[in-house]
Amino acid sequence: MRPFTATEISTELLEDTLLTLERLTTGLTVLALNASTTREQSPRVRVLLESLLQALHHCETDLGTYAVPADWHR
Repeated sequence: MRPFTATEISTELLEDTLLTLERLTTGLTVLALNASTTREQSPRVRVLLESLLQALHHCETDLGTYAVPADWHR
């Protein structure tokens, strides 16, 4: 990601968020599709998903926002 400019931080953050979301969606979908046909990959993908959720939860906690409950996937 490129550094923020002082004048358009909110717009740049939104753009970075949307681009990252797109990359995550594509990457996770590819991993899930591969793991669905190669069962030994499934545990690794699940570990990745759990790690992503934990990172999101920690950031929400640090910033004082709670958009996604820590156990939403259970």
